[in-house]
Amino acid sequence: MKRSAGIYSKHSRRLYSRGRITVAKLLKQFPEGSCVRIRINPCFRGGAPLRFNNRAGKVIGKRGNAFEVRIMDGGKEKTFYVKNVHLVAT
Repeated sequence: MKRSAGIYSKHSRRLYSRGRITVAKLLKQFPEGSCVRIRINPCFRGGAPLRFNNRAGKVIGKRGNAFEVRIMDGGKEKTFYVKNVHLVAT
């Protein structure tokens, strides 16, 4: 059978060896209107726009466990739903 060639292939062993995340980072909240930067944490695979790593944006609101983040991309506004593990306050 052919091996998978996905984004996180060949990384499974490396991801778990980077350490665990504290509970404070998992429960961190960002108020509406605050500026955040997307920093993708490879230990958590879901809820992160891979192409927009290290981009800054504003928190518009919250939807479920994720935050709505608005980013300017080449003159267009784009809205993403990003989990708090992948966000850093700026």
